[in-house]
Amino acid sequence: MIRKLITFSALALLVLAGASCQKLQARDSLNKGIKAFREGKFERAVDHFKDATTLDPELTNAQLYLATAYAQQYIPGADSPENKKFAQDAIDTFKKVLDRDANNANAVAGVAGMYQNLGDYPKAVEYYKKQTQIDPENPIPYYAIGSTDWIMVYNKQNPLPEDQKAPLIEEGLQYVDKAIAKNPNYDDAITYKNLLLRQKALLSKDKKEIAALEAEANDLAAKALAVRKANQEKKAAASGAEAK
Repeated sequence: MIRKLITFSALALLVLAGASCQKLQARDSLNKGIKAFREGKFERAVDHFKDATTLDPELTNAQLYLATAYAQQYIPGADSPENKKFAQDAIDTFKKVLDRDANNANAVAGVAGMYQNLGDYPKAVEYYKKQTQIDPENPIPYYAIGSTDWIMVYNKQNPLPEDQKAPLIEEGLQYVDKAIAKNPNYDDAITYKNLLLRQKALLSKDKKEIAALEAEANDLAAKALAVRKANQEKKAAASGAEAK
C-alpha cells in the first residue's frame, strides 16, 4: 500500500512538472511572438502565439495578441479570400477570449474595431456599447459610438432614410457628450459633436433651429482646433522633457 502511494505521488509530481514545463514553454512562445509583433513580422508572430495558446489554452494574453496579429494583417476594403480570413480569424479569436471572460474589455474593443473595419457598423456599435458597460470611465468607446453613428448617417453610398438618421444622430450626440464629460480635452469627440450637429441641421425644417445648430457646430469646430493644438503642444513638451 505504501509503495502504491509513493508511486501515485511520483506520477502526480511528474504530471505537475510537465504542466509547469508547458506553461513555461507557452510563456517563451508568447515572448517570441511579442518580439515579432513589435518588429511588424505578423506571420511569424501568429505562429508563436498559436504555439503559446496550444501549450497553455488559458493564456489570455497569447489569444489577445493572436487576434490582434490577425487584425493587423487585415486590409479594410480588400476583397480577397485571404483578407476576409484574417478578419474572421481575428473576430473568432477575440470571441474565444470572451467565451472565457465576457468582461474582457480588450477583446470587446477588438471585436468592435474589426466590425467597424468590415463596415458592419450596427455590430460595431453593439460591441462599443458593451465596452462602455465593462469600462464605463473610458471615454474612447463613447466617442466610437458617436463617430460610428455619424458614419452611418453620412454614408453617401448607402444613404439611410431620414427617419432612420434622426435617432442615430441623437444617440451619437448623447455618446459624444459622455465622452467629452469624461475627457473635456477630447478633440476628436468635440469634432464629431460638431459633425453630428450639422447632420441634425440638415434634417431640420425650422430655420431658427438650423441657424442655432450651425452656430453651435461652428463654435465646436473652432474649439476642436484649439484643443487639438493645445494637446499637440502638451505632447511635444512631454516628449521633449523625456528626451532630456
